[in-house]
Amino acid sequence: MDERKILDIEIKIVRDVKTLLSIKDIWHQLEENSKVYPFNTFEWVVNWWKYFGGGKKLWILLVVGDQGPIGIAPFMITFGEMGLPIKRIKFIGSNNSDYLDFIVKYGYEDIFYRSLIKYLESTIDRFTVLDLEHLPESSGIYPYIMDSWLYYDYDIQDVCPYIKLPATWDEYLSTLDGKFRRNIKYEIKRFFTKCDGSFMSVADENDIDDSMDRLIELHQARWRKRHMPGAFYSKRIRDFHKALAFDFFNRGILSLFELKDGDKIVASLLSYHVGGKRYYYISGYDLDYSRLSVGAVTLGLSIKRSIEVGDEVYDFLRGDEKYKEDWTKDKKRNMRLVASYPSVAGRFYLYYIIAENKIINKIKDRFSHD
Repeated sequence: MDERKILDIEIKIVRDVKTLLSIKDIWHQLEENSKVYPFNTFEWVVNWWKYFGGGKKLWILLVVGDQGPIGIAPFMITFGEMGLPIKRIKFIGSNNSDYLDFIVKYGYEDIFYRSLIKYLESTIDRFTVLDLEHLPESSGIYPYIMDSWLYYDYDIQDVCPYIKLPATWDEYLSTLDGKFRRNIKYEIKRFFTKCDGSFMSVADENDIDDSMDRLIELHQARWRKRHMPGAFYSKRIRDFHKALAFDFFNRGILSLFELKDGDKIVASLLSYHVGGKRYYYISGYDLDYSRLSVGAVTLGLSIKRSIEVGDEVYDFLRGDEKYKEDWTKDKKRNMRLVASYPSVAGRFYLYYIIAENKIINKIKDRFSHD
């Protein structure tokens, strides 16, 4: 593990999987004392790298102070993206993760970010760009980048609806539009009246494989009917999510909900539970049961379950799809933050990447409101 000294802080560079696996306990300890998302947990990072790390360079920065590790910058380096003759410093998980940020021990934010920026200033040259995607607008890095001598720019990348959960299900229902509130109460009651209904979360590790297969089957069937690929379109993606499901189950993060009619799974909803927040990742439902609105029933019951266990937030993750507006009006944003060496070429790279982001946003906006 390479080491650098910045502001009396030691920065250790993880460049290979063996070293990454050796800091598992350190990573977990920092997770326990930091603001963390499912997408920067050790399990997500390791599995993502296994399945999607090909052609990329591992470059994780472990920041260590006098009292021990204070934070992690889970970076990788890519080369030649979009035809640009540069290397990009990016978060591991870029493109198919929802929130990507630094893991910083509470109380050490200032020294972590000051040390990180100093190190990046010494690392970013004329052919290197810092390109941080899916960065929450609440991230602590923004003022430190703005105070550096690096050129920088940023743009909105994702809109992320979420629910600030009240104490009771009835209180939550009272916040919804009257017609939608009546409909969802009616649909839940109707399903359990017409069917031998049950709603539960997968509780046995031996059931994960079959339950994930059923989720994938239900999700893909709906998208194939619309002549679209669906989220699980490749074996690599399916294998990633199945391997991750086992790791997240063992850490108590996985919440895979199933709505059943007798023994038949008619809807599935995959979510992750971290730090008193539930992150709704993906779902699927049996098209033969669509008349019973089983997708909406499952979503509603998963929100109800979150309230019952005392969650603070139910997060719909990125995507401003119309159906989410029925459940909440609250939204936050992810940004794409880009920084470069202060040169004419650096300014061009910033412009190019931000312009690329704006085009992608227009395409996503068209599909999400289609």
